[in-house]
Amino acid sequence: MMLADTLNIDAERALDLYYSTQTAHRLSDARYGLQLMSDQYLLDDILKEIRR
Repeated sequence: MMLADTLNIDAERALDLYYSTQTAHRLSDARYGLQLMSDQYLLDDILKEIRR
């Protein structure tokens, strides 16, 4: 919901965007340690990735 609120889009579109990112894929892999990061940190990473 943070992504949807930040981008002013609906939740379904935000989920589509989220699951299309490398951050989402890395989050499911413990080798990257992203599970330990805050929601805001992950949101910032996703926004950077989307804007590239």
